[in-house]
Amino acid sequence: KTAVFGTADGGSIPSEGTMINIIILDTDGIVVHREMYFSQRFSQTFGVPPEKVLRFFKNEFQLCLTGKADLKEELSKYTPEWGWTKSVDDLLMFWFENENTIDQKILEHIQTLRKKGVCSYIDTNNEKYRAAYLFDNLGLKQFFDGTFSSAQLGCLKPQQEFWSAIHDALGKPNKADVLVWDDDHEHVEAAKLFGFHAERYSDFDTFTNRMSSFGL
Repeated sequence: KTAVFGTADGGSIPSEGTMINIIILDTDGIVVHREMYFSQRFSQTFGVPPEKVLRFFKNEFQLCLTGKADLKEELSKYTPEWGWTKSVDDLLMFWFENENTIDQKILEHIQTLRKKGVCSYIDTNNEKYRAAYLFDNLGLKQFFDGTFSSAQLGCLKPQQEFWSAIHDALGKPNKADVLVWDDDHEHVEAAKLFGFHAERYSDFDTFTNRMSSFGL
C-alpha cells in the first residue's frame, strides 16, 4: 500500500513502502461522547454552585489523572460540601453512566481495520476508575487491542513522556507506522512532535475521508 502522511503544516506527502498498521484513537470525543461535563450536570441537578465543583477538578483531580491520588479518596473530601449523602461509588455511577454514549460508526470502522490486521488502541487523559469503566464496563475491550490512560502511564498527552511510554508498550514499532487521532489540537501536536502521524478529529465523515488517504 501507499500511505499518505500528514506534515507539520497540515499538508500531506506520500510515503512509498510504508503503511499504517497501528491506530490510536482518543476516547472522549471520538469513541465516546457526552452531552455535558460532570461538573455542569452535577451543579445543575443538585443546585451546587459550579465553583464548588470546579475547585475539585482544578486541584485534586489533576493528581488523580496521573495516578498520584485516588479519585474515591479525594472525592470523599468534597461530598459533604456538595451535599452528597450517598456513597462515593454512587457518585461515580452518576458521573460515568452519563458520559458513555459510544459512537457505533467508529467501532464498525475499527472492526473493519482489525480484520485487515491493523492494531487499534484507545488512549485517554483519565483517572483509573473511569478508564477501567470505559474499557471493561462499556465493553470497549471487545473492540480494541488495548488502552492507554494517563493514570496508567503517569503523565498526560501534552507531555512527550506519554507518547514515549505508549511507544515502549507497543514494542517500539516504527513511528511511521503509527497513526494517532485526537480532537484536541495540543494532543495532536504532541504526538506529531514525538514522531507519530497524528490527525485532529472533527467529525466522522472527515475522519473516513482522511483515513482513505492513508489507505485505511
